Amino acid sequence: MSEWTEGEHTLVFSSNRGRFALDDGESGPDLSSGRPVEILLGGRWIPGRIESALDICTSLAGKVFGSYYFIADGSGEVCGLCTSMKVRLAE
Repeated sequence: MSEWTEGEHTLVFSSNRGRFALDDGESGPDLSSGRPVEILLGGRWIPGRIESALDICTSLAGKVFGSYYFIADGSGEVCGLCTSMKVRLAE
């Protein structure tokens, strides 16, 4: 079982198109595929990991980009990532 940091972070858009970063006062490190995180959903911290795929896309002004998403441990349920989501990182 992972140890989770006590600090909460907020997802922000990365300066690298199509990616998310952590907001720690400034745009922090990007989240990459396979990164274990907990995401606050419905008032509960859900453990899982970040993944990416080209078949899950976001369209911006007619341009299509691959997307990053969250996969919950155990159930395998998938949730798209959005800015302002609260996350914690594994140590």
